[in-house]
Amino acid sequence: MSQLEKVKAGVEDFLTKYPFVDNALTPVSEKTKVSKINLVLGVGAFTAVWLAIGYGSPFLCDFIGFIFPAYLSFKAVETPDTRDDTQWLTYWIVYSYFGIVEFFSDYLLFWIPFYSLIKCCFLVWMVHYQGASTLYNSFIRPWLVQNESRIDAVVDKIDDAADKLDDFVERSKDD
Repeated sequence: MSQLEKVKAGVEDFLTKYPFVDNALTPVSEKTKVSKINLVLGVGAFTAVWLAIGYGSPFLCDFIGFIFPAYLSFKAVETPDTRDDTQWLTYWIVYSYFGIVEFFSDYLLFWIPFYSLIKCCFLVWMVHYQGASTLYNSFIRPWLVQNESRIDAVVDKIDDAADKLDDFVERSKDD
């Protein structure tokens, strides 16, 4: 099997796994007489080029890494099966940690060529290849388990401070 055939098989699997994408492509495919697989490959190629050199590529990357997973999270919450809920909670935990790391290293990451394309590939890997589970189980979960009591103590202090602030605000309203 050639590399192109493997990619096309991957696109077919994607369309099977996400029927709402397949359904959205059907009218476009019928009107343009271009197969759904070629449409996905074309949009994918255009997106990759845009992420590599296009204006607004950080926004496009964040859109891809946020909107599609958010919709799939909604779909997971609406199903009775809890396994997909766990998958998406894991994605959002890893996405949050990645966002924190990215925020503090932004000035360094800015200088990496094609950073938006690399980041988008990373986010797609997290969604479609169980990358979020791999990162969570290998790095984040062990660190959180090891530091859980310290984190809980800090959260309790913050909660107490928030309660005191709330009481202060309520008393100020009464005065």
